[in-house]
Amino acid sequence: MTDEPSVPANYAKTLFDLEGRVAVVTGAGSGLGAAMAIGYAQVGVDVVLADINMEGMEATRATIAEQGGKAEIQKLDVTDRAACFALADKVAASRGHVDILVNSAGSAFRSPAEEFPEEKFNFILDLNLKGTYFCCQAFGGKMLKQGKGSVINIASIGSFTAYPWASAYLASKGGVLQVTKALALEWRDRGVRVNGIGPTLMESPLTKAAGQKTSITADFIKARMLRPRLGLPRELIGTAIFLASDASELVTGHIVMCDDGYMTQ
Repeated sequence: MTDEPSVPANYAKTLFDLEGRVAVVTGAGSGLGAAMAIGYAQVGVDVVLADINMEGMEATRATIAEQGGKAEIQKLDVTDRAACFALADKVAASRGHVDILVNSAGSAFRSPAEEFPEEKFNFILDLNLKGTYFCCQAFGGKMLKQGKGSVINIASIGSFTAYPWASAYLASKGGVLQVTKALALEWRDRGVRVNGIGPTLMESPLTKAAGQKTSITADFIKARMLRPRLGLPRELIGTAIFLASDASELVTGHIVMCDDGYMTQ
């Protein structure tokens, strides 16, 4: 029998240590992105908030500051590839490194497929899929030069399964799944891990804005969960910390599901 590899003293205590790392969180002006940005700041991460929602980012930054954390606001339209690369250059120049990217910018639109407007379909694909890909290219490129980094894409239960009135969203999140796997494969030998978080339907301003149209989708989803309720944005923070930390150094190319059992059905 061979000896097991030794475990250094206090090894486990350092696994989740993110103190001093730099994270860029898109969609940080509200919902999931705001919650994860606040969570990172609570554990000592230097957070760059990126969104087109300036008012929302100001609120996120204020919360972080009140809690003793550190955050900077940068306006970013993730569908603008040049803007993504420009911000990556700016963050790398000012911080010297980019350790974590969370691609949380996204949107949804509920409609029966036969009535789905072309402009809404294009908007959802551009924001959710192309925006994620552009940021992966821009910030992932910086990580590749460093030889280390963690990319976390916000996928969905809709990356794997379908539900009513969400055909464009499902198409975009299915694409996010494949982008995550493809980049993890390409970058696995270059120190950059690419994973995703797969939430169930979450409480957020976007969900509330959709009103009755969301309730049709929500009823379908909640009936297949262990607890019939929407997820809370703060319930993704632990997973976001895990995937950004050294605790997940053998994890790449995976979507960690935060779905309250939905995918077991």
